[in-house]
Amino acid sequence: MKKTSTILTMALVGGLFTCQPAIADTSLGLGVGMAPDYERSSDYQGIPMLYGRYNYGEGKYLLLQGTQLRWNLLSEKIQFGPLVQYRPERDDVDNNQVDKMKKVDGAFEAGLFVTGKFGPWALNLDFAADVSGKYDGYLVTLGGAYQAKISEDLKMTFNVYTTYADGNYMEEYFQVDANNRGSSTLPDYSSDSGEFKDVGIKMVTTYDLNDSWSIMGNLGYKKLVGDASDSPLVDDEGDDNQLFVGAMGVYHF
Repeated sequence: MKKTSTILTMALVGGLFTCQPAIADTSLGLGVGMAPDYERSSDYQGIPMLYGRYNYGEGKYLLLQGTQLRWNLLSEKIQFGPLVQYRPERDDVDNNQVDKMKKVDGAFEAGLFVTGKFGPWALNLDFAADVSGKYDGYLVTLGGAYQAKISEDLKMTFNVYTTYADGNYMEEYFQVDANNRGSSTLPDYSSDSGEFKDVGIKMVTTYDLNDSWSIMGNLGYKKLVGDASDSPLVDDEGDDNQLFVGAMGVYHF
């Protein structure tokens, strides 16, 4: 299993576990899943998943999901704080044409998030910008969620979201030209204007076995749209339909 794609998909699938109830001061989770071996890929692989949450104060928390860490500084109803995350390099991938392209270095991103919870409903806005000087762009993600309490122990959360990417991000990850083609034979493609790059849905199911253990399962689907979908990296060699599935055991301290 390739290191690059494993880390990336850990971040992608780990990010599906959202809107989880605060059961204990500390929760740690480990699981397995299946996801594309990089964003845009039509090749899938099994991956490990990591999860950690530390609750303190009135609704405040530190939350680790895959390669993203967020810190809520306010409350359970109105959540706000910084986030940091790592976007792995694209190198040594399964697709032959993409693998021949110039390596895309990993990037560190930092930003802010705000979430409003209204009973079983939630609205969320994330902003994350490259702070490592790798692509000098940013992403904005807008989402909504609804949590249904099926029973005392069983809960299901339904999420919808869309992501806006600026021109620098689109150029780095979707453009094909003489500067990044390498020995690949993919045709030139310009994608240097900001736009919405995807829409997605997620379903997360949480079952509490007892006070100490929970099982979380998820099913996610993301569709690349606009210039992202039209890029040869997707249209010729990848897939604009991206699926994610996984299951995780979580221990509550």
